[in-house]
This record gives sequence, structure tokens and C-alpha cells, in this order.
Amino acid sequence: MSAGPEEKVRALKLLIEHHLNSTGVTDRIDRALRERDKDNVIQDITREDVVDRVITELKNSSLNESVLPEQLETTPQNPLPPELETRGKRFLQVSLAQGRAFIDDLENNEGATFQLHALCLGKRMRSKPVPATCDPNFDETFYFCLDQIQKQGSLLTCQSRLLLTVVRTSHAGHKHLLGSCEVDWRRCLDRAEGTQLNLEVTGTKSDCGVSVGLLSVRIKILPALQKKISSEVLKSQLTMEHDRKLERERLFLMYTKQWWKEYLALRPAHSDRLVKIFTEDELGITQMVCMMVAPLHSPLIESARHAARFVSQIPCTSTQGSVGNSTSEQWTSLHGFLVANSGDVETHCLLLCSLLLGFSLNSYVCVGSRVKGNTHVWVMTLPETGLPTFWDAVSGQRYVNGDTLPYKTIDCVFNDKSFYANAQPSNSISKTKFDLQDPVLWKAVSEDAIQSMRASKDSLNMKIVLDTNLIDPYHTAANLEHQLKKLIRDEREQHDLGTHWNENLAHLLLPAISAYEIERAAGVTVSNEEFQHAVRHAVPTGFTFKGYPAQFNHLNIRQIFRECMRSEVCSDLITSHGDELELAVKIRIYPYPENVVACWVMFACQYRCIL
Repeated sequence: MSAGPEEKVRALKLLIEHHLNSTGVTDRIDRALRERDKDNVIQDITREDVVDRVITELKNSSLNESVLPEQLETTPQNPLPPELETRGKRFLQVSLAQGRAFIDDLENNEGATFQLHALCLGKRMRSKPVPATCDPNFDETFYFCLDQIQKQGSLLTCQSRLLLTVVRTSHAGHKHLLGSCEVDWRRCLDRAEGTQLNLEVTGTKSDCGVSVGLLSVRIKILPALQKKISSEVLKSQLTMEHDRKLERERLFLMYTKQWWKEYLALRPAHSDRLVKIFTEDELGITQMVCMMVAPLHSPLIESARHAARFVSQIPCTSTQGSVGNSTSEQWTSLHGFLVANSGDVETHCLLLCSLLLGFSLNSYVCVGSRVKGNTHVWVMTLPETGLPTFWDAVSGQRYVNGDTLPYKTIDCVFNDKSFYANAQPSNSISKTKFDLQDPVLWKAVSEDAIQSMRASKDSLNMKIVLDTNLIDPYHTAANLEHQLKKLIRDEREQHDLGTHWNENLAHLLLPAISAYEIERAAGVTVSNEEFQHAVRHAVPTGFTFKGYPAQFNHLNIRQIFRECMRSEVCSDLITSHGDELELAVKIRIYPYPENVVACWVMFACQYRCIL
């Protein structure tokens, strides 16, 4: 059926609009209007015969009576949120629907929540917490900006992947990395409508490789690409990259086998040393250990000491190293460690080494054993001249020349670019020389071989950006003090003791807490003369003062109180009785990135001495 005049006009308008959008004329005109006034832009359009060229090209098009408006391929509407609508920018839209079959540990899910964390193109996003059910309804949409990739080259050649991680938070606030999945987002490049994916979330540690749930995800490019990439081109690119990756891994494996034979040939006893070249990440993927480390720069971390303090405040799930333990030997990636807000010794060391590398320190992760005999991992910084400094990533303690070391042996060290195995007759740390460039003392893995493996690594997702702390330290501390006072009052009532508070004495505890935190964070002893002088001045003559400080890396006030009561000194202070006894308590919270905290609690009392 022939189209009427009105339909022809509509079709012509749509065709002109489509032509202007597809050739980029609309964007150029809009850009010019933002930079210059309207009259000058119109003069330029007239002078450059833009209109005449458009008419000429439209004459060559196939507009006739058989073309109806609904047949025209118009530019799709941009469903981006208003705050993201920026001309010239393109986004990857990741839409989460309802999860399915999350049946792990359902009987303990009362009050628990699931939260999904996404990492792509070096950007981190997270969903709102949802109730931990069998079929959690995430119902969330993420937008990852592709502008930087478009400037650097084609979207087709970008090898950054989309990593989705599900974290379970218990009613008490304890986090557990439930599982992860990874997908190549470029699978949507050949479809303007996007791609619907059903992804299997696999567990970690003892559940590695076991499905813990399913995620329904739709990925889409917005606005749609003006020139769609064909399925054949996309498949060819992905296949080529996969084959190259496999070939690099094959060659590296052949190289390391020969390297290991040469290492054993130096001394048969080397077979007993903890030379850790490979590990598994939380996805169950075998990684060369150097790939687990990358220099991190964050404006939220001010110094190397500050970095050590931050890492030490992240809860440690196990202080025993898993190196050499085949049942639990899995190292969590930096992203997995941060979103779970907890991890083992190895992951603490990977993060601390990465942060120290960000400060251009010559830092390495060390694998060896403790004096107590168990395997262990720690961090070392090695100056150009002089002896190394060792860092305990869990406690934040530094060990310099002359300190008594808690380490017994050292078998290998590595960072993002280098790997060295101890080739000296004795691996005792007291007898080991740390001239890593001496091939007689240390056997190195070729840096070119390491670099070849990094060529197929997702470099964008290794550049983790630390999140700011969202906790209000002062308001939160005031609330915790109120709750703690009630717990103390209830405890004293059980002993038939009254409770009287001295707010002035509580205020005087702040300088002491400040000095304690500076000492932990900076590693320097701060004089407490002002605090001691203030106490002597404030406590009446003939009265006795007692104080007890404690530091925690969480804000669970009931747990804090229980842990304090386990200390005989603190328990005696809280249940003290005496003439004119007054109690004081002060809480101070020091925030670090990723909602990590150092929470100081100090108890005090004063009472009249009766001889």
C-alpha cells in the first residue's frame, strides 16, 4: 500500500535525522553551539554547503513509496539516567535481575543480606543489600563509562572483563565472600538490543568450583553503536585472544618446568623449599603469583606506614599461612579481599605489597616460615643499599635491622615484575643475603616471561580504586559510648554496684587515645606528658586513677564489651568499688578507606584511697 503525503514527510524527517546522527553531524553541530553563538554556526553550515551535501546524499538513498517510517532504522532512545546523559560518551549497562538457587547455609540466613559487587574497566560498583534468600532479588543496574577505552582504541580489543562477586553479611555484621563469576562483556557488541546471560556463581576455598547460585544479567551498550560489529568479527577477535592466551600459558609452563629442573639441580634440598610460582584465585583460575600484585595509588593513603596501618585493620580470617596446604591454598584477588572486608595472611600481604609499590618502594611478598615452625607470608622492602625491612601485614609491625625477627626461613620473594627463589645453601633468614641481583644467591624467573603472562592479564581491573570511608566517626562514637555505658551499668548492677560517670575525666582520655593511634600508625612513640599532667591535675588529692585502653577493628559494641571483660585488668576496673568511685569511658574511631576502622575504647575510674 502506498504511503500518503504525511507519512512521506514523516519518513523524510526520520531519514534526515538518521543520516545526521549516523554521520556525526548532529554531534558536531551541538558541540559548536556550546562553544560559539548560533549565528556564527549557521554561517559555517551555509559556507561549507552542509545542507546541499545532505540533500545530494538523500537523493541517492532509496526513499520511495515502499518506505514507511516504522521501516527506518532510527537511533534508539537513550535510557541513561539524567545524571549520566553526556553527549559523546558511551556506557556499558549491566542490569541484574533475580538470582536463583542460592541455597548455601540457608538455615543461618536469618537477618543476613546479600550484596553484589561489580568490577569492570577498573571501576567498582555495588548493589543495595537484599535479604539473603534462595532467590535474591538484586534488581540493580550499573553503568560503566566506555569513554576512556574509545579514546585509546576500539571497544573490540579491550580485554577488561566484568567480574561479579556476591558477599553475604550476617546479622552480626560478619562478611563472607560467597562466590564470584566472570564474563567478557564484549559478547554484547554484535547485538544492539544487548545480550541476556545466565551466569553461574562458584564458591571459594573449600567450595571452589561448586555452584552456589545463578545470576541473570543483561549487558548492553548505550547509546547503541552506530556501526554494529558483526558476529563473525567478534567471534574471530575473541578466539584469537583466547588462542594467544593459551599459547602464552603453554610457553610459560614449559619455561617454568625447565626453570624448576635447573633450580633443583643446584641443590637437591631445594625440593623442600616453599617456592611458590603458581596459585589459584577465588574463581579457581591458576595464576602466576606476580599477577596477584600491582602498584596501587590512592589519595586516601598518605604514606607507607599509613598503608600498613590500614591493611592491618582489615580482619584476618586465619593467621596461619596456607602455602603448601593443598586443601586451602587459594589466594583471593585484591578486589575480592576488599569487598569481603576480610581475608587470610596472603591477601593482606598482596594488598600491602601493592600499596608499597604504589609509593615506589622496592617491595616484595616473602614466602617462608615463622620461628614457631608454620609456613608464613610477609612483606619486605629492600633499599638500594642496606638491609631489608620486614612488614607483618596482619599486625602492621615493622622489623628493621637489630630487631628480633619472628621469621625463621625465607624461600622466595616476588612482586609484580620479579620472582626470586633463594638459592643459598641455607634458607635461614639470619644467614640469607638479600642481593637479589646476584644469580648465585637468588635464581630469578625471567622478567620477559613474567611480562608475557601480564600481557593477557586484565590490567584495568588490577588498578583498584579504594573507596572512601562512609562512617561518621564522631556521631558513631557517641552512639557507641551510650550503648557501652548501658552495658557497664547492667554489669555493675549484677554485682550490686552503683554507677556514677565523670564526663570531665572521660574527656581527658582523648589525648591518651590519640597518642596510642599515632604510635600504631606512624611507628613512633609519642610523649604522653600532657595526659599525665592533666590526670594529676584533675584527679583530687588522695584519689587513685586507673585506666585501660583497648583497640578493635570493628564496631560491634557487644563483642567489644565481651572481649574487654575477658581481660582481668579491664574486668576489675569495670567492677571496681570504692569510696566516691566515678567511672569514665571514651571511644574514638579512626576511619580508613573501605569502611575499615581503628576503634579505640578507653576505660577509667577514680576513687578515694582508704588506708
